[in-house]
Amino acid sequence: MLQLYVFRNSLKSFYAKYYSIIDKGIKYIILFTAMMLININLGYESKLVAIQTPIVLSVIGAFLPYMAGVLMVAVFLMIHLFTASFELALLVGIILILTFFLYYSFGKKDSVLLIIVPVLFVLKIPYVVPLVVGLMGSAVSIVPILAGVIIYFTCLFAKQNIGVLTSTQSVDIAQRFSQAINGIFSNNTMLLFIIAFALTTFIVYMVHKQNMDYAWQIAIAAGAITILVSIFVGDFVFDISTPLLDFIIGLAISVIIAYVYDFFVFSVDYTRSEYAQFEDDDYYYFVKAVPKITITAADKKIQSFSTNGKKKNKNNGGNE
Repeated sequence: MLQLYVFRNSLKSFYAKYYSIIDKGIKYIILFTAMMLININLGYESKLVAIQTPIVLSVIGAFLPYMAGVLMVAVFLMIHLFTASFELALLVGIILILTFFLYYSFGKKDSVLLIIVPVLFVLKIPYVVPLVVGLMGSAVSIVPILAGVIIYFTCLFAKQNIGVLTSTQSVDIAQRFSQAINGIFSNNTMLLFIIAFALTTFIVYMVHKQNMDYAWQIAIAAGAITILVSIFVGDFVFDISTPLLDFIIGLAISVIIAYVYDFFVFSVDYTRSEYAQFEDDDYYYFVKAVPKITITAADKKIQSFSTNGKKKNKNNGGNE
């Protein structure tokens, strides 16, 4: 365990030293992965399918703020959807605009949830989002999470119904738009994930803020239980069937990732907690101080000794 703490501190020092380069690399990976998944699953616009396009756009986005990268991917997605269905492109645009209005003060990190949530759904580990965001974000972070869920299921609807969407050109645009909305928002699976993710994020956020030992670890466990119960109850209420094996494996991996995040970000020693009490003219203050676990690798120094004295003469017993 000691070696893990040494490795953690070394990794954090490395990240602090090369933050700018690592941050750009992470943004590039996120943007490139999102665009490639859009091309693979929704490659309706042939001019964007060439791999050079995601590479160039991701390189540009890596040097821009997170919000700019999110807008870049949003435009990339809407161009694909517009090629297939104007109604779906319009619907995604409305969702994004409403999200920005509801949560305009995203912050650099929260805005990227609009991209990360659909990507993790494709990777079958979306449950990591409410667990980790509940620890690192705020209760308002629920807004971009839910918007990401809606965007994913909108893209899934487009992929599964592209034939229907492109064969109804004779239908009035208002009717096609209504059909798209009904097709997406009548999806009970999407509604289940919206409820489960909102509830889980809120519970994890509230529990990890409590003044108790191991609050972060308890919050992750509470979040995992919330997801488990929500999905199973939702399957019964909404009469849907979630693939059990995929769900269990995805949830297990998500919990592991959440605990790894806790280890690297909030590792403290509750056995050495200290309590202080002081007062001023208006209040009494009761303070609980919990020290962080900071263990660094000891610097190894090799010191050599040399003797410059004369060697003893073995023949005369050491006498000159």
